[in-house]
Amino acid sequence: MLHRFLIALLPSAELSDKVIALRAALHALIGSFSGRNTPPHITLCFLDLPGELEPAIQTAMATGTRQGKPFPLHYNGITHFPDKRTIYIDPVEKDAIAAVRTPVISALKTDDALCPAVRETDHPHLTIAAGLKPGKFHAAWGMLAPHGLQHEERVGGVVLLKRPLQPGTIYGSVRKFPLG
Repeated sequence: MLHRFLIALLPSAELSDKVIALRAALHALIGSFSGRNTPPHITLCFLDLPGELEPAIQTAMATGTRQGKPFPLHYNGITHFPDKRTIYIDPVEKDAIAAVRTPVISALKTDDALCPAVRETDHPHLTIAAGLKPGKFHAAWGMLAPHGLQHEERVGGVVLLKRPLQPGTIYGSVRKFPLG
């Protein structure tokens, strides 16, 4: 069976709770939207692969995170992509996120079974709502005004999440890989 393996940074419990509360308020206002039931996270990459390749993914992640260093991460404001389909909280230290993502991606790509499945995210963001149609976007954007949200935390690891690649399934946490 195919699984989606999500390699991500998880925000603090405090920020996760804020995102979940914003999603609940948006759901009450606009109804369903993509990402509503996904744990708050910043995607580094994902892979759609058979479950038996999980050990290889974990090995690559352990290798890729070994040289990483914990870092402070600031979030500054709620914004959206130009297509106005995704609203997110903007992390400031995108270079620090890239410095963690790059060696993990490199380690995954050294395995011939994993390499073709790697889907890298090059614009780190913490999604509040995705897949919004114009009417829903405008209502959501208006509710989130004045679009301010500041938060600071320390990132100390990368997390592997997975779910069966079937509609309605939810992610479960597999393992956290400490940086350094």
